[in-house]
Amino acid sequence: MYRRVLCMVMAIVALVMVACGGESRSVEMHDTESMVWCNVEEFKYENSDTLSRRNISITVRYDGKYVASEVPMTILSVSPDSMVLEERFTLRIPQLADMRPDENTFVYRSNVLLKRKGIYTFRLTPDEPIEGIASVGIIVDEK
Repeated sequence: MYRRVLCMVMAIVALVMVACGGESRSVEMHDTESMVWCNVEEFKYENSDTLSRRNISITVRYDGKYVASEVPMTILSVSPDSMVLEERFTLRIPQLADMRPDENTFVYRSNVLLKRKGIYTFRLTPDEPIEGIASVGIIVDEK
């Protein structure tokens, strides 16, 4: 009897969490060619909510060939109304003792309000080829 009540309570809690929405996440990843990131990677995010704040992060997957500690890059952002922002950004990727394949996420912008409905475009361009980067991505956390 206790077990049945506990299962019902857990199911109700799960349904309430889903109904309340919580945080959703938009993730887009691109694999690099030959485990070397040297090309522009373009990501698109369709915004339909102009009131909620978001966090925008960059995520990278890398393997044992990765030896750099910093990845300097240029980020070009284009809003739905064609406003362009280009800026420098550096990923500071920690060195792993055993260099096992890993993934790290880095906050690019936090608490951002996307004021226009439509498609936002993000272009990430490394300053130089980075060996050992298997894939690069953008995460938009919708709060």
